[in-house]
Amino acid sequence: MNIGAAATASGFDINTMVKTIVDAERAPAESRIKRQRDNIDVSISAYGKLKASLDDMKYMMADFRRNHTLSARTVSTDNSDVLKASASYEALPGKYNVKVEQLAQAHKIVSGPFNDEKPLGAGKLSISMGTNMFDVEIPKDESEILDVVRLINRHPDNKGVMAAVIKDDVGSRLVLTSDKSGEANQIKVRVDAPFDSTLQKFGFNPNNDINAMTQMQAATDAKVLIDGIATVTSDTNTIEDAIEGVDLDLLGMGETDSTASKESKPPKDTVTVEVGYDRNAVGGAIEQFVNAYNQFYSTAHELGKFDPETQEKGPLVGDSIIRTVDNQLRNAFSSPVEGAPDTVKTLSELGVMSTMEGRLEIDYDLLDRQLAKNFTDVGAFFSGQNGFARKIEDLIHSHTGITGSINSRQTSLGDQVSRLNTEQANLDRRMESVQKRTHDQFTAMDNAMGQMKSQLSSMMSMMPA
Repeated sequence: MNIGAAATASGFDINTMVKTIVDAERAPAESRIKRQRDNIDVSISAYGKLKASLDDMKYMMADFRRNHTLSARTVSTDNSDVLKASASYEALPGKYNVKVEQLAQAHKIVSGPFNDEKPLGAGKLSISMGTNMFDVEIPKDESEILDVVRLINRHPDNKGVMAAVIKDDVGSRLVLTSDKSGEANQIKVRVDAPFDSTLQKFGFNPNNDINAMTQMQAATDAKVLIDGIATVTSDTNTIEDAIEGVDLDLLGMGETDSTASKESKPPKDTVTVEVGYDRNAVGGAIEQFVNAYNQFYSTAHELGKFDPETQEKGPLVGDSIIRTVDNQLRNAFSSPVEGAPDTVKTLSELGVMSTMEGRLEIDYDLLDRQLAKNFTDVGAFFSGQNGFARKIEDLIHSHTGITGSINSRQTSLGDQVSRLNTEQANLDRRMESVQKRTHDQFTAMDNAMGQMKSQLSSMMSMMPA
């Protein structure tokens, strides 16, 4: 705020003098507010880092529990050209022989050739595919073949019949294709038009021996034979849960006498699907958990550290939340999980140990033995409503959740920042008043000095020389 002019009767720089006085009065309070606000900002940031490191563990535990990460399965096939497989945690380990007897196909029909330079004439095509049925009205002035294709493809009730035109040396042909595979999705076309209309070339009923259109590709279901016993069909080339917990993606047919090499053994028309326990994935997941805790430990140690020699301290030194969370986690790590299998009730029985420093480390020999002998028990230890994963997830949530201790502390610090901002605003208003009052006082003094100078000058001029 700049009040008044620099030139004065007294010769003093009033603005500079006022600024010096106001700054001197403002400095202690403003410095205190800034120092407190900076300290609070550092603390809020520190709690954010602590919360993030804990949430990494919490989300990992939630993933372990919901996605059954600790019950992962491997699945392989000995002929990926014929089929690929995926397995959920429910899949039972074992070998299964799968013979692909038929692939699912979409229905495709084609008309005979016709002259596309002439209108086809007015009429109606009643088209159905599975349970989807719609009528295409063809007016006389929109009866060229491209008009018919457009009317079919853009019909609001058409749920999957695609029309197209192909041309050869003989003429044009209408092609209708289903966008859904499976025997139930056959295309039927009933024509309502004069007997001599070109539209009559588009009739088709798969139940009739004679049709105007020709079937280019039959609508078929996929069919597989499992272990020579169970026949399973599907309207797509994905077979779900025919083998418990296993999905099969069919890509081709097995070898036959005509496709097998003459130098090879007799044709192999079955594919072996092998399901096993994914020990590597589970071991890797446990390693990720150990790393996540050790990252939290490093973060908490850095935020709460105090070096007596250098007097260096972290922003949360002496903070009770760090001590509480760490103590609760250590207790959870060492306590048995209620309802867990007898073979794995604690982390240490799994091969996850606490070091003297306080970090976690893995005894890989013990972990490998447990995964080899008690794989399902390891998954049961982590999963379940009362498993280790839920236990740690709930513990961390009590600190990082909306009503958790860390969020409450951050909210309290945020309230302190708001109060300091209000205090700063009040200080600014008070300093404006001080500045104006001080400037007015100096201005009045300067005016008085100006009057005195003027009076003195008048008196001096009246005195004889």
